[in-house]
Amino acid sequence: MFSLRSIFFRPKKSDYPLARFFYADLELKRITNDLDSFDGNKEPQRCQKLIDRLRKTQQRVMEVVWTIVRTCVLEETRASRQYRDKFPEELRGDHMSGPLWFGAECLAAGSSVLNHESESDELRPLARHITTVMEAVRTKLREQCLRDVSCYPEELVDTLRWFDYNWAEFEFSYVSRMCPVKTTEELYQQHITTILFSETTAQALKDKFITEDQMSSYDPVLMLAIPRLSILGGLEQEGGLLDLNKDTSMLPVYFRPHVSNLIDIKQSLSNLTPEEVTVLKQCLASSVDPLQAGTNMQSEPDTMQTDTDLEPESDMQTDTDVEPETDNMKTEEETPTETDPLLEVDSQTNTDTQGSSQRRDALQCLYLAVSSIADQMITNHAKDLRQMLHHTFKMNQPFEPSKDVIMVAKTDEIRQITSTCVEPSTSEEISAGESRHHVLGQYSDCGEVTNIPQIRQEPPTWVPDCQVTRCSSCDDMFTLLKRKHHCRYCGQDLTLRSGGEYCYLKDE
Repeated sequence: MFSLRSIFFRPKKSDYPLARFFYADLELKRITNDLDSFDGNKEPQRCQKLIDRLRKTQQRVMEVVWTIVRTCVLEETRASRQYRDKFPEELRGDHMSGPLWFGAECLAAGSSVLNHESESDELRPLARHITTVMEAVRTKLREQCLRDVSCYPEELVDTLRWFDYNWAEFEFSYVSRMCPVKTTEELYQQHITTILFSETTAQALKDKFITEDQMSSYDPVLMLAIPRLSILGGLEQEGGLLDLNKDTSMLPVYFRPHVSNLIDIKQSLSNLTPEEVTVLKQCLASSVDPLQAGTNMQSEPDTMQTDTDLEPESDMQTDTDVEPETDNMKTEEETPTETDPLLEVDSQTNTDTQGSSQRRDALQCLYLAVSSIADQMITNHAKDLRQMLHHTFKMNQPFEPSKDVIMVAKTDEIRQITSTCVEPSTSEEISAGESRHHVLGQYSDCGEVTNIPQIRQEPPTWVPDCQVTRCSSCDDMFTLLKRKHHCRYCGQDLTLRSGGEYCYLKDE
């Protein structure tokens, strides 16, 4: 009986989710029948090809099912998916629905997952239950496809909500037994470290160490810069997440192996001036060695200093050359006293150069110490760091309103303007091309002409086919030959007369 109904009342191929489900589910049934029609042991290659097609089609069916669920089931009434935060990054989202469905059918048929025999036995009753639920949902959706693909009855919505809760339970049970998932403590450690990264990124944007263009383009340099800057930011903040006065167990788990190095870094930071700390942060943000940055910064002062040093040497040299010839009364013991100012200038210059070199060496040591800790974190916790950086980028993206947001804002502004307007006193003629437009009044309440744009009336609400049995114009009964067609202007159902002519509504 159902096969006959599917022949005569099958929906047309369209963008309706129910219509897409009907044909995807029909393809799935064909593949299932092909698999049942031969012995897979005798034809393993054909069996493998059909299984691959089966898995792809199952994923396509599940994608349409979740589209229908998101369309007709309110978000607040759906089952929570917060447990997915504990899953590995590659197992999050609805893209795993097809493989989970295939796994449930395998478990229900008596198979076991390799190296997880005990877990498979525990999951088998739940797998049988979810396959039963899935078959019931497919039956309900197929029946609605043969009735009307444009509406979702309350009974179907309740079935989809029931399926959503059962699927969430199976998904959590299956993944948590077959894959390593994060504990509550691990998830908490990841969240607080993300907060540290996000606060550091916001401060770096404010201080111009990184730019918004780098954030919006996901610059790879920031993958190294954010963890490095977070170490300095956490050590500078009193009572923060990296406050070393706390117990070691209170620190984020990613920094605990480096406590001794963090203590040395904090002591070295206390000896730096604010300008040197700023230079260090700039080097960490741009991954530039402080020695290279210091060389570029000191190149001009060094050349100026050498020029000023050369002039006194030439003057003093001429004086010492002339003095022994003119003044013969001076002894050799008095000669060194004449060159003491020159020696003092040279010693002072050497002291300043040595001091600046030591400061640059200290900056380089700090740069290498901070970079080594951050690089070890990235190496040892690659997946967690990638996920934390992903959330950090999302939370610190520059806000750019989309076209839809701009259009909504403009529409709200227009409505506020037109709410104070009245219709013009004189009737205005509207051309035939604008007969379906809603023309706003062009005069304000004070009688002045205002430049108010014309906006189209909102699209009409289509009357669901399941609520209509007769034509809205000619009152003819809809039959297999007299099909339903929606009017694009009013949304009512009309008949298609013989000869291909539509039945039009009468102008009122």
